[in-house]
Amino acid sequence: MVPNPERRRHPRSKPFPGQRELTIICQPGAGRSLMTAKLLDFSEESLGVEIESQLAERSLVDIVGDIGRHGGRKPLDRQGFVRRCGAARNGRFVAGLYLREETNKAIPDFYEFLQISPNAEPATISRVYRFLAGRFHPDIPETGDAEKFVLLKQAYDVLSDPERRAEYDATYKKQAPEPVPLSNSVDFMNSNDGELNRRVAVLALLYLQRRIKPFTPEVPLAEVERRMGFPREYLDFTMWYLKSKEYITIADNSDFTITAQGVDLVESNREKIPLLNRLLSDRTELSSTPEGVAGSTPLIVSGRDPLELSASGGSDVI
Repeated sequence: MVPNPERRRHPRSKPFPGQRELTIICQPGAGRSLMTAKLLDFSEESLGVEIESQLAERSLVDIVGDIGRHGGRKPLDRQGFVRRCGAARNGRFVAGLYLREETNKAIPDFYEFLQISPNAEPATISRVYRFLAGRFHPDIPETGDAEKFVLLKQAYDVLSDPERRAEYDATYKKQAPEPVPLSNSVDFMNSNDGELNRRVAVLALLYLQRRIKPFTPEVPLAEVERRMGFPREYLDFTMWYLKSKEYITIADNSDFTITAQGVDLVESNREKIPLLNRLLSDRTELSSTPEGVAGSTPLIVSGRDPLELSASGGSDVI
């Protein structure tokens, strides 16, 4: 049972005109339900809200949204508990919510959640939002997910507002961790297997760039070096081979781009090569267990001869 907080005398404020509805998520003991809430008043430690269904007193809830204040809207993502909840005259309910102490939480990666580029245009954000809303809305029996729907709404509210997006981006860039070099977990130096692993890693890197940023799919040589943790001198043969096979293109400024033929190669063989599947599944590539492609099933490209990745002697067209 949550203890009663001491009453504190914080001045209460009325919401500004145009205040958006908040989202209330009940904790697992209450069935993990979700409802919208009209903000009636607020202070630094509590909220008064109007809701459609009654909440059990002293139950825990998550409150998500933003509150308009002097200086702009301030995001709200706090846990609280229901101090009181009673019927209102309009058939709805009025609840008093006390907010728990705020903790330093890492901001969610909205771009990763939406599977879009940090440079995505507003039209792209809207299109992805509508698509995912149709999947995650709690009323959808097969795919509904209340938590993901709330996160989706948060992401859209922030990224569709130019000022809030600029503020979010500034914090996001400071928080974003430096990618772990692939060389920490993939063997790039073991003679034949190392060369095969380099080819797979480069293709995976360029494929993800093409998927995330279809209008700017180029990856500079310096970025390839940084992500792979591997000096460019060891990549010359790898890039020559992939370019000769027409899986990638190399611009005059040494920017690399995967081709449609390279995309076909990756998508046709993702499930056949463990390393390729892992790199595509985990973009941050945090695994510390080395694995490779030696002895794997041949790479098959639709409509073309197979490309064999063997342990004995590189890649040969059969």
